Amino acid sequence: MRRLLAAGLILCLAVRLGAAADDERAAGLKEQIHTLETVVAGAKNAGEKTRLEVQLQRLRQELSVLESRQILESRERALQDGRTASPLARLREKLRDIDSTVTEAEARVHSLAARHQQAAAERDAVMTQVEGGRPQAGANADRQADLEERLFTKGEELRALALAREAAEDEIELAHEADRLRERLKAAEGAATRGGVRALSEAYTRLREIRLVGDQFAAPLADLDQNLKVSQSALELARQKLAKYDEELLLLQRQTGFLNRDARVERLLAEQRSQKNALGERLPFMAAQVEAIRHAQQVVRARQELAGLELAFQEEQLQNLEADGLRRLRWPGLMLLGLLGLQLVASRGVLPIFYKKESLFLARRLVRYLLIALAVVVLTGFLFDDLSTVVTMLGVVSAALVISLQDVCTSFFGWFVIMGGGKLRIGDRLEIDGTRGDVIDIQLLRTTLVEVNGWLGQDQPTGRIILLPNNFIFKHKVFNFTHGHPYIWGKVDVTVTFATPVASALLLFQRVLEEETREEFAGARQAGATMQERYGVEDADYRPKIYTHIADSGVTLSLFFVAHYRHFSATRNRINRRLVAELETHRHIQLAYTTLHILNERSGVGEAPPSAVLGPDVTTPPYFRAGANRPPDSYSPSR
Repeated sequence: MRRLLAAGLILCLAVRLGAAADDERAAGLKEQIHTLETVVAGAKNAGEKTRLEVQLQRLRQELSVLESRQILESRERALQDGRTASPLARLREKLRDIDSTVTEAEARVHSLAARHQQAAAERDAVMTQVEGGRPQAGANADRQADLEERLFTKGEELRALALAREAAEDEIELAHEADRLRERLKAAEGAATRGGVRALSEAYTRLREIRLVGDQFAAPLADLDQNLKVSQSALELARQKLAKYDEELLLLQRQTGFLNRDARVERLLAEQRSQKNALGERLPFMAAQVEAIRHAQQVVRARQELAGLELAFQEEQLQNLEADGLRRLRWPGLMLLGLLGLQLVASRGVLPIFYKKESLFLARRLVRYLLIALAVVVLTGFLFDDLSTVVTMLGVVSAALVISLQDVCTSFFGWFVIMGGGKLRIGDRLEIDGTRGDVIDIQLLRTTLVEVNGWLGQDQPTGRIILLPNNFIFKHKVFNFTHGHPYIWGKVDVTVTFATPVASALLLFQRVLEEETREEFAGARQAGATMQERYGVEDADYRPKIYTHIADSGVTLSLFFVAHYRHFSATRNRINRRLVAELETHRHIQLAYTTLHILNERSGVGEAPPSAVLGPDVTTPPYFRAGANRPPDSYSPSR
C-alpha cells in the first residue's frame, strides 16, 4: 500500500513538474520569437534575413505544437478530474490504493506478537540477572552496568515491537473497513435508489455513525504526532550522543598507547566503548519506533480519509434519496389534493341531496374517516418500499397498544360496533348508567351527549355536555329512547279518597286521556306497525290505559299514555293541567291525602270512615252518624 501511495505521489509530482516545465518552455519560445522578430525586422542583408525567417518559422511551429499539446494535456487533466470529482469515484480510487488484506495484516500481528513474547522473555531473564547482582567495584560493577544497558535496550526493543503491533492492528481495521466499503459499493450498484421512509431513516442513521467514527480519529492522530516528535527527538539525541562517543573515544585513544599506557584511561575507554555499543544496539530499535509510529500515522490517516470519503459518499446518497423522495411525493400529493377535493364535493354537494340534519352530519364524518384511511394507504404505498415490514411493524405496535392502552383500543373498536350495529345514531336519546342525554356526535374514541333531565326533574336539556368513551357499549346497559320509533310510555298516578266513586273517576280520566293523547297514540300505532314489520314481533297495544290499586290513603289510579320522547314532559304537563281543570268541575271526585282523624272516646260518638262506592257518578255528603237515618243509596261500612 505504501508503495502504491508513493508511486501515486511521484506520478502527481511528475505531472505537475512536467506542466510547469512546459509552461516555462512556452514562455522561453515566445521570448525568442519576439526577439527574433525584432532582429528580422532590422536585418539589412537579404540572405541573413532569409535564414532568420526560416529559424523564426521553426520556432513558431515548435510553439504551436507545444501549445496544442498543452491544450490536450489540460483536457486530459480536466477529464481525469471529472472522473474523480464525485465522492463515489474518489472512494473507489482510495479503495484501489489499499492493497493490504486482513489475512496479511493478521499474519503480521501474529509474527510481531511472537517476537514480542520472545523479547519479553529475554528482558525478564536480564531483569533477573540485574536483580540478583550486587553493586561492587571492578568486574562485577562493569557486568552490572552492562546488564542494565541490555535491560534498557530490551525495553526499547519491546516498545518498538509494541508500536509495530499497534500499527498492524490499525492496518487490520483499515482492511476490514475497506472490505466493508467494497461490499457496500457492490450492493449499492445493484440496488435502486428509492427514497422511502426506511431508506431515508437508514441513511440518516448511517450518516450519524460515520460522523462519529470520523471524529474519533482526531485524538489518536494527536497522540501519534506527539509520540513521533518525542521519538524523533530521542533518536536524534541518540545519534548525536553516538557521534560524541566517537569524538570522546578518539580523544581517549590519543591519551593512551602501547608505550604509554594509563589504567584509568583504559578503564574509561572500555566503559565508553561499552556504552557506545549499547547505544548502537538501541539505535535500530529507536529508528524502528519512529518508523512504526509513522506507519501507524499513515494507517490512521488512511482510515480518516476513508471515513471522510465515505461521509461524502453517504451525503451524496442521502441527497439522492431526498431528491427521489421529493419526486415520489408528487403523486401522493396530487392524490391527496384529489381526495381533499373529493371530500369537499361530497360533503358540500352530494351528501346534502340524500341526507339531512343528523344523518348528514354522520355521513360527512364517515366520508372524512374513509378519505383519511385512503390517504394513509396512499402514503404507505408510496413511502414504504417493503409493505410486509409495515404489516409486521403494525402488528407489533397494535399488540403493544392493546396491552398498554386497553381502554383506548376498546373505545376504538366500540366505534365500529356502534356504527356497524346501527342501534345508536346521532339524535338518539340514551340513558347509560343513570345518565340521560341526546347524542350529538360519535367520534372514534368517544360519544358526545347533551345531558337531559338531570337535576331539573324534567326532560329538558341541562346545558351540560357528557363525554363517554365508546367502550360503554361493552360495559353498561344502554337504554335507547328512539330505536324503532320515538314514542315512549309514561304514567300519571292520581290517588282519590275511598269515598270517591271510582267508576265516575275512571270514566272521567279515560275521557281526558283519549282527548289529550289522541294524536300521540295514532302516531305510536303507526310506528308500532313499522316496527312489527321490521322485527316481526308486535310492539304493544297503543291505547290509553288506567290501572288501579288500593293505597294507604285511598285508591290510586295509574293513567298510562304515550308521548314523543322530545315532548314527553309537555304531554304529561298537558294531561296534569287537564285533570286539575276537570277535578275543579267535578267536586265529588276528591283527591286523597294524608289526614289525622280524632275520635271522642268519652262520648263514644264518632264519624263513619269514608268508603269507595262503585256506583253512579254521585256522592251523598256528609257521612252519617251511627243510628241516624240514611238515604237508601248511601253505604256505610259495618263496624
